[in-house]
Amino acid sequence: MPILLSLEDMTRNALITEDTMPAEITDLAIGYHRLPAGKLANAVTWMEARSPQPDLAHPLAMTRITTPDCASYRAIFLEIGAPWLWDRVSEMSDAEITEHFADPRQHLYYGHDETGAHLGMVEFFVADSSEIEIIYFGLFPFLTGRGFGKRLMAGALDLAWCLNPSRIWLHTSSFDHHTVIGFYSACGFVPFATGFEIVDDPRIKGTLPRDAAPQIPLIETEWSNGKGAALSPEKRQVART
Repeated sequence: MPILLSLEDMTRNALITEDTMPAEITDLAIGYHRLPAGKLANAVTWMEARSPQPDLAHPLAMTRITTPDCASYRAIFLEIGAPWLWDRVSEMSDAEITEHFADPRQHLYYGHDETGAHLGMVEFFVADSSEIEIIYFGLFPFLTGRGFGKRLMAGALDLAWCLNPSRIWLHTSSFDHHTVIGFYSACGFVPFATGFEIVDDPRIKGTLPRDAAPQIPLIETEWSNGKGAALSPEKRQVART
């Protein structure tokens, strides 16, 4: 966990950011809380596994990619993740992608079936504390609902448990498929915390196409007395920051 050293650090860590489990508990008043246009609220559930799930599924063949081709990795990441508003790779240069995976604690795997067809990807991080966090996990969209998800997870968990972690954990997102909690539960993960994340809508800040994730409303004008008012230039700048 980052050490809180400054007001900027405290502000950043008061929110749930990618790959972070905040120590703070925010005392929210009961009721509805409207967000500014251009922002999204993401309900998060943290889940963990302390031991392998027996007989999960026949694992896919997994290939570790230590030095991914940046263009190929970016295309795979966005094909799998854009429907769920993954946009990290859109904010990374080729040099940053290369540097990211030069860290041996970062693991990237592509899953393949018996014909060698590429079906999905998994990224996990091996922490110095011997915990492993699954950061990204997904199939190509046209493969969902065909049983490959459990096979991809089985392959990933086989690799992860071989590293003898004290636990494996991840967090889900309300941006994800509605069955995701049940899926991870069936794979041996148990919920241990819930929270929220406030993010800039990547379709407005320009890191994803505007037609990505149509199941998640895109709201870029403020509501006032039933009439929309365009975002001011200052607010548009905030939404893109």
